[in-house]
Amino acid sequence: MLAFEYNKFNGIIIDNSAIPTDETLFLQQLSALLEHARIQNKSVIWLTLSIDLAHLIKIATEQGFTFHNCLPTEITLTFKSLEEDYVPFVPTHSLGGGGFVQNSLGELLVIRERGASTYKLPGGHIELGEKIEDAVYREVLEETGIATSFDSVLGMASTHPYRFGKSNIYIVCKLTPLSTQIDIQDTHEIADAKWILPQDFLADSNNSPFNKYLVKSLVNATGLGKSTLDLSQFSNLKHEVFLAND
Repeated sequence: MLAFEYNKFNGIIIDNSAIPTDETLFLQQLSALLEHARIQNKSVIWLTLSIDLAHLIKIATEQGFTFHNCLPTEITLTFKSLEEDYVPFVPTHSLGGGGFVQNSLGELLVIRERGASTYKLPGGHIELGEKIEDAVYREVLEETGIATSFDSVLGMASTHPYRFGKSNIYIVCKLTPLSTQIDIQDTHEIADAKWILPQDFLADSNNSPFNKYLVKSLVNATGLGKSTLDLSQFSNLKHEVFLAND
């Protein structure tokens, strides 16, 4: 039987470090574990196969396992004893951040990507484990060369379907520029960056209705400020809290 441990949700987690590479042996040990789970009335069985064990996927799916989530070097499958057994869902959204940056003249910082004819706010994907504040700061710096400080969260938008069948949440943050000289760092992705008065951005018929609506709606907004509460006293996890400004 495959090596395993019970979890606190009446489930079984298979030890992926002890999975045999031989297909016949794997089927024998997996079948024995399934029978054990049936006798013990266990609900969900979790099986993670590294990429070098990909040849075992077909065997697992033939026994009733289904795909749950995937990483570059491994895939996790689950087996439910009953259809109504609960399996926690995988992440449903990707996150993107945009920087709303205005200089002392009231000009707005915008970029144009390579292959595009329209301008928009600088920004991009929020990486795994990255704070919203850090991600937007990084993206603005990479795309324009402008260093900034975080001010507030101004708004959000949700899009579906997006990439890979997931949804996307786009978070717009107000940033204060600490410099004004544009120096694009990501020249592979960004063709141009510039400062422009909001009214001139809105008057440009090339710019998308969505981006013009963002600028028009947010140009005088204050948004949600970052909380000064030290959450490290409650948890070792990385936190961000944004609360309504007074």
